[in-house]
Amino acid sequence: MRFMSENKVFRILTLAGAVILIGLAVFGFTGRYFAAGDSVALMRPQIGVLLIVFTVILLFVHARGFALVSLVFATITVGSVAAGYLPTQDDCGTACVTLYQKNLMSKAWPRYSLADDIIESNAEIVTLQEVSSHNQQYMRNLFDHYPTSAICEFRHEQNVAILTTLPVVEGAEFCQHGLGMVGLQVVGPDNQPVWVVSVHLNWPYPYGQFEQSKKIAEHIEQLEGPVLIAGDFNMVHWGGSVRRIASAAGSQVFGPALNTHNLGSWMVPMPIDNLLAPKGSTGTAELRPFMGSDHLGIKARINLP
Repeated sequence: MRFMSENKVFRILTLAGAVILIGLAVFGFTGRYFAAGDSVALMRPQIGVLLIVFTVILLFVHARGFALVSLVFATITVGSVAAGYLPTQDDCGTACVTLYQKNLMSKAWPRYSLADDIIESNAEIVTLQEVSSHNQQYMRNLFDHYPTSAICEFRHEQNVAILTTLPVVEGAEFCQHGLGMVGLQVVGPDNQPVWVVSVHLNWPYPYGQFEQSKKIAEHIEQLEGPVLIAGDFNMVHWGGSVRRIASAAGSQVFGPALNTHNLGSWMVPMPIDNLLAPKGSTGTAELRPFMGSDHLGIKARINLP
C-alpha cells in the first residue's frame, strides 16, 4: 500500500489508466452516432468494473478528485447495463401472446428436437434467423405446423422468417431483401393489430451493423401502430443499434438481459438476441436450449398494452 501511495510512476500510470477507461466509457455511449461506439459498448460491463477497481487504487495514491470522477463514471456505466438485468413484471393472463425467438444456425444438428420444442411451446409467433434449405428440409414439421409464414432473403442460406398462428392483416407483409428484416401485421389476442418484425443484424464495426440498423430503423419508423421486434441483433441491449431500432418502433427492450450466445459467460455477457415490445408491455422471458445452434432460444409471454 505504501508503495502505491509513494511511487510517482505508479501514480501516473494509474491516472492514465483511469483516463483511458473513462474515455472508452464515454465513447461506448456514442453508438447512435459513431459505428465504432457500439463495438466499445460491448465491453461496457468490463469497463465499469475496471473503473471501480481504479477508484479504489486512486484513493490509495491520494488522487481523491480523480477517484470521485472514476466512481461517477463507473456508476453510470455499470448502472446502464445493470438496469437491463432487472426482472420484468409477471403480469400475463389470457390476453398474452407467446413468442419464440431463435437463430437456428444455417446447418446444424439436431433439428427434429428443436422443431418439436418450438411447436410444443405453443408460441403464436415464431421469429427465426438463419433459415436455410437444410433447416426447412429437416424442420418441415415446424413450417407445416404454422398456417402463415413469411421468409425473406438475407444472406446465402441465412434468411429471416416469421411463423404465426394468429390472423394476418391482408396485404400487410413486407420483405427487405438483403437487409435482414421481414415483417407482417397480425391481429393480437385482444383484436388489436400488431406489427411483428424478425431481424438479423450484422456484427458491429468494422462490419456493417451501423448502416444496416439505420436502414431498418427508417423502414420501421414508417409502420403505423404497435411494433413487436425480435431477432439476433448481434448487439447487446444497451448498444446504439438496438436503441435506434427500438426508438424508431416506439418500443422498449423486453425482459431481463439473457446471455444467448455460446461464447458468452458471466465475465463476458453476450445478450445479443433481443426482444423489443411496445412500451408498457409486461410479461416474462425464459431461455430455451441450444439444440444444435450457437444461440439459445427465447420463449416470451408478452402482455401487450
